Amino acid sequence: MTRQASSGTGPDAGRPTTSPAGSATPAPRSLPLAWVVVAFALLTGGLVAAALVHLRMEALRSGEKLTRSLTHVIAEQTSRTIQTIDQRLQLVAAQLQGLEAAGPLDEATARATLRGHLTALPVVRAIWMLDPQGRIVWDSDVGNGGVVLADREYFQVHLASRSSAFHVAAPIRSRTMGNWTIIASHAVRSPTGALRGVLVAAIEPAYLRDVWRPIDLGPDGAITLFHRGGRMMARSPSWPVRTGQDFSGISLFTERLPVAPEGIYTGPSGIDGFARVIGYRVLPMYPDLIAAVGVSRAEVLAPWRRSALLAAALWLVAVAAAGLLARQVRRHARRLSESEQRFRDLAQAMPQIVFITDPRGVVQFVNRRWSDATGRPVQAAIGASWHELAHADDAAGVARSLSEAAAAGEPVQRELRLRASDGSLRWQLARAVPVRDRSGAVVAWYGTSTDIHELKMAQERLERQAHLLGIAGRLARLGGWMLDLDTGRLTWSDEAAEVLDMPPGSSPLAEDVLALLRPDSQAVVREAIRACAEQGRPFDLEMALDTPAGRPVWIRSIGQAVRDASGRVVQLQGAQQDITQRVRLLAEIQSLNSGLEERVAQRTRELARQEALFRSLTEQAPQPIWTTDPQGAATFFSRAWYDLVGGAPPRWHGDEWIEVVHPDDFEQLRADWKRCGRKGLPFEGRRRLRARDGTWHTTIFRATAVRNEQGEVAFWIGVENDVTDLMANQEALRLANEQLEAFSSSVSHDLQAPLQRIGSFAQLLEREVAAMPPGGKALHYAQRIAANVEHMREIVTGLLSLARVAKADLVRGRVNLSEMAGEILAQHQAEEPRRQVRWQIEPGMVVQGDARLLRSVLENLLGNAWKFTAQQPMARIDVGALRERGEFFVRDNGAGFDMAHAGKLFGAFERLHRQDEFPGTGIGLATAARIVARHGGHIRAEAQPGLGATFYFSLPVQDAVVTPA
Repeated sequence: MTRQASSGTGPDAGRPTTSPAGSATPAPRSLPLAWVVVAFALLTGGLVAAALVHLRMEALRSGEKLTRSLTHVIAEQTSRTIQTIDQRLQLVAAQLQGLEAAGPLDEATARATLRGHLTALPVVRAIWMLDPQGRIVWDSDVGNGGVVLADREYFQVHLASRSSAFHVAAPIRSRTMGNWTIIASHAVRSPTGALRGVLVAAIEPAYLRDVWRPIDLGPDGAITLFHRGGRMMARSPSWPVRTGQDFSGISLFTERLPVAPEGIYTGPSGIDGFARVIGYRVLPMYPDLIAAVGVSRAEVLAPWRRSALLAAALWLVAVAAAGLLARQVRRHARRLSESEQRFRDLAQAMPQIVFITDPRGVVQFVNRRWSDATGRPVQAAIGASWHELAHADDAAGVARSLSEAAAAGEPVQRELRLRASDGSLRWQLARAVPVRDRSGAVVAWYGTSTDIHELKMAQERLERQAHLLGIAGRLARLGGWMLDLDTGRLTWSDEAAEVLDMPPGSSPLAEDVLALLRPDSQAVVREAIRACAEQGRPFDLEMALDTPAGRPVWIRSIGQAVRDASGRVVQLQGAQQDITQRVRLLAEIQSLNSGLEERVAQRTRELARQEALFRSLTEQAPQPIWTTDPQGAATFFSRAWYDLVGGAPPRWHGDEWIEVVHPDDFEQLRADWKRCGRKGLPFEGRRRLRARDGTWHTTIFRATAVRNEQGEVAFWIGVENDVTDLMANQEALRLANEQLEAFSSSVSHDLQAPLQRIGSFAQLLEREVAAMPPGGKALHYAQRIAANVEHMREIVTGLLSLARVAKADLVRGRVNLSEMAGEILAQHQAEEPRRQVRWQIEPGMVVQGDARLLRSVLENLLGNAWKFTAQQPMARIDVGALRERGEFFVRDNGAGFDMAHAGKLFGAFERLHRQDEFPGTGIGLATAARIVARHGGHIRAEAQPGLGATFYFSLPVQDAVVTPA
């Protein structure tokens, strides 16, 4: 492992250590010996002095190297802690917004959410939420709701700057507890950048001190966290008197930081005056915070002083001095090894993966957290490039980030996935900082990798929940709105705008929207808005209006007041929902109920007559008819029944009729009765009866309950149809129907699920490609995939719709084609408000048929007319009736078509125009033709290329009624 650290020199660096040499008056005969002694003494003294100077410089360099390493570790550790708080506050903000969008967010739900996040943040004592006026609206503690903190720095910084997102403020003393607290805040903004609130976390300085305490800095060592303005935020060992004090006048802030964001120097501390080797570093991701680590200069030089005293004491004995000097050299080497081991122990104690690489990114050291995270031994990572250890999909991005960071000499941060030995993947946030030599060249990279897998998964779940909430709002036709009382303008969601046929993103004047109200709703709505604006009274109203497209709608709107810090109502906010279908349904129910009593009375009078008529008719009916009591015991069989199974009345009454039922069909009959008989629900089925000749005949039966005036089942009446011969001729039809059902099931399940996955992967691919440097056609290809998937979905949807038309039961009723056509065209105009389209609809076109299926006919025909007139500067669409022929038509002045191809116009997937000219699936006209045919009518078309087309469809005379205007 290669470790690199720059060294500095203290005030005593390079200063020689000298000791006085003793002397004596030599005798003439001892003069040569004395000179030899002096020469030896001078020589050994010079060697000792040189060695001591060298050892002193090495001791200072070792202390500086250790201090620099510790500073990097402390700064990185503190950055990870602050970053965890930043990410957690973002997660809290997203979760609160999701809860608020799902429904009213109360204090208990908010407090439970905030306290749930506190358990994952031991460094944080409390979390609270401020509104745009600086009041506490949600708090993890109890009793602080409504407290105004607008004067705090952590609120003012977000109020003053729209670009501020996360901020760590200078330490403040708690107003309630009196202790010092570090405040981190995160701004919650609307899509326009307006401040919606501020999430605040109170960080306990004691937590940071507890994290730093295991780091051995000696008796006089210290770790200090400063704010950029010079105020002390936390210190280990603790010094409460100095916490929060301004130290902007010390040399660290006046001389060092203006020159470089990190460094090391030796000198007296500006806090307590101790001479230390001090390393400082601006936190890379949070430039308002500075970490400073100081090791006592005396502690660093203590080994050297002991060596100097020992060398001076033994200097008189040359041999002993030389031996002791060698011993001290060895001792110093051992201490260097211990310093190296101390760094290793510190790295192993870190909760994140800690690694060191050479300038090219080749791993030279990694702690045991690597094995904990991946399940692979540390030796497997040594000698490999960092990007080679990442997942294959992330390797290229990691290598590119390292290359760019190495060229710029800047820290690098990257999210990547590491694969464990069991094959599972976990997300990691890797960050590396360069280490430079004296010349500024990068000689190594120090880095950490933090497990963020759970946070990534939580973010993905929140995104999915937000997407589902948006879909729910569109399906329910429910949207939110906000009225600014100062400007009189409305701001609303896309769903709310769609309800009123307004373009998405519009911000109309409230008066323009109120003008759409019908006269019977005007006064009530205006009075409710006035009372809410003046008195703060909430409202919940149902109102009728006509949209700008002329479509009548009913909406339900709820609203409440929003007050400023002074209590003045400044805004109204609420939600609205389209309830048109519910209002129409209630009107129809009331209309039905008005005639219900008369029908009941009339039915009672006719019941006796019908009973007598029933027996007479059933005796003459060609189909077997029977009745049972409410418990299922037979009470009557018609003549056709006895002709089929034999016997004479009253044979087979009671439960005897079971004897003629095939044993294999009895359990199904029992299940049908259990499912429908007790509730009086009609049921039908197929069974085999033993005929008078002993053969088994297949019959189709239908049983209906007849109720008395109290709504209870009086008796059951059933009809049998002998389909034995028909069943023999319909086997081929049954096989065809089974194949059609199998094909529909295959389309619904086997095609839609893969299409959904392809579409999802295409969206993910677009996101990944969008983040790549521009150039190439990858994004274009991804978008082409998504477009083709959407087209395939449309084809599948049309195919299933075509299949459902063939199987759907007809529910006939009165259908107003004029009103239905107006609604469909108004919807098209609302979706494309810029198109110039004129339409004319003949009033009073009323028919008898299935409203749902006939609406599908008009939607397909009018949708074609709208689509094929898109290239006309002034499009025209007419809907009318030919009363003498019993036909209805849809005419347009669009692209038209060649009548030579009219024969394949109503076939599935048949198209007469290119996809790039007029997109579509070719199923709409086939669907319309099948619906008209099921109603007993026919459909045809007349057209000329470039002159438009006219589609005619008819209904039988007994089904269609055209009411004059």
